[in-house]
Amino acid sequence: MPFLKLTSDFLFKTLFTQNPDLLVSLVNSILHLKSDKKLISLDILNPEIQKEILSDKLSVLDIKARDETGNIFHIEMQAFPQDFYSKRAAYYWAKLYFRQLNQGDLYSSLKKVYSINLLNFTVVPQKKRYHYTFLSLDKYDPQIKLTDDFEVHILELPRFKKDLENIQSDLETWLYVIKKSRRLKETDMKALVEKNPILEKAFVELDKLSMDAKTRELYEMREIGLHDYNTNIQSAFEKGEKRGIKEGIEKGKKRGDRKRTIRTAIELKKAGMNLDFISKITKLPIPWLEKFFQKVRIENITNGGNLSA
Repeated sequence: MPFLKLTSDFLFKTLFTQNPDLLVSLVNSILHLKSDKKLISLDILNPEIQKEILSDKLSVLDIKARDETGNIFHIEMQAFPQDFYSKRAAYYWAKLYFRQLNQGDLYSSLKKVYSINLLNFTVVPQKKRYHYTFLSLDKYDPQIKLTDDFEVHILELPRFKKDLENIQSDLETWLYVIKKSRRLKETDMKALVEKNPILEKAFVELDKLSMDAKTRELYEMREIGLHDYNTNIQSAFEKGEKRGIKEGIEKGKKRGDRKRTIRTAIELKKAGMNLDFISKITKLPIPWLEKFFQKVRIENITNGGNLSA
């Protein structure tokens, strides 16, 4: 039986909260920390997944964790595109940073917050890379940081396109597994473990979760909920689009009819018909016709022309 897909926020959170050592490996591969700065452990702050949350299409199944020095991590897998995701990522970072302080606490006690966003869609308007790291740097001298406390990572899975043979780093092995978990073959897994040994445990745990009936039930509940939500959004968009097209056609038709009516009024005026007669024929109000013909006459006198539309 193939593995369940790791681009599911439910399965992603389940795997990594149940196995913090795997999460440490993934985060270390993303942060590219020097050997003496690498994470040793992570304390998961929100390991639970309540069943009722799975049916809430707008709920966020993220991972919040803290390392041995007190730094905070927000790690999230997002499978479906979201408008304004960049602002959302910054907002989540800000919430975690703000919530560190209680009344009377000193600003010096604030710890760094890392925001790590793995996306199964693209948000950055650039096509050369799949991993972006955003910091608070000076506009004119990027060597100057406002603070070390801000760090937001965006990893776009659609832009990660390396073949197994060309994978070189631990990060690339993890992204390959996350992106292709359902299609991994025995030979693929063996090659990946040779490149990154901790993946042997990842595959064992993935197999357990994928075979577990309760996990599959909750996984499918989440997938159906998200699919239904996105289908409803798409359906509403298409209905709105069709309605907009119909309204646009009707407005265009009305504008065309009005232009033809005005041309008729002009031709009748040229033929010497009075305003009462023109109004009866065109259904245009006499006060409007008076202002219109006065405006047209003034413009044509200025331009040296004749009465015309």
